Amino acid sequence: MCQRTDVVYGVPVSSAQSPQPKKKRRLAQYLQNIKDSYTISRRTYPWIGWAMLAAFAVCIAVGVAISFASGMSLWYWLILSIMMALMVAMIILSLTVRRASYAQIEGMPGAAKAVLDQIGRGWYVEPEPVAFTKHQDLVWRLVGRPGVVLIAEGPGTRTRRMLAEEERKVHRLLSTVPIHTLQVGTDAGQVRLTELSKTLRGLPTKPTSLTDSEITQVSKRLTSMAGRNLPVPRHIDPNKVRPDRRAMRGR
Repeated sequence: MCQRTDVVYGVPVSSAQSPQPKKKRRLAQYLQNIKDSYTISRRTYPWIGWAMLAAFAVCIAVGVAISFASGMSLWYWLILSIMMALMVAMIILSLTVRRASYAQIEGMPGAAKAVLDQIGRGWYVEPEPVAFTKHQDLVWRLVGRPGVVLIAEGPGTRTRRMLAEEERKVHRLLSTVPIHTLQVGTDAGQVRLTELSKTLRGLPTKPTSLTDSEITQVSKRLTSMAGRNLPVPRHIDPNKVRPDRRAMRGR
């Protein structure tokens, strides 16, 4: 990167910005992310602070015990145990913040899309719902190694028929591809939002497992299916269903 150099009173002065402010902003953003994650987790799991404190105390105690038992320097083991305690605390926070976020948006129209966007590689997820009703019940469709998966959001009494209709459409177009149906919600027999990713990963891939090229072919055929370009229901933006961090902080 070219840096401009000015001359002031015969002395060359570089106009390049110091990297220090950028590092400070990066550090401030990192600390703010940790604070936000803790706030989100604490709303669902009030014990998160005590768990992190207990993990910190246990790591310190183990470090001190090893120091006395081995006769090695106490300061060395204190520094090592503090670093380990911070790492364990961050692991606990990272494990709880996502589940807490999902728990806090559960029941909102389009909440399942927030989980599907984080599902990872090996899946093709339709960007818009393939079916919906005026009650804001939705059906999402994705394709992966287990086959085609249809996910309904809303009370089971209302979404059962809509889900069955979408299953018939897919079966008419792709009769040899396995089709799985799931209902996301809090009713009996439905999959909770926090368990959706685990449920998708546990879908059977035997005796039929789609390859990457087959996933691409199946998804292309499905996108050309009649009714693919239905408009998104009013008041629902499934691509923006995310936890409201400002609201969670009470602002």
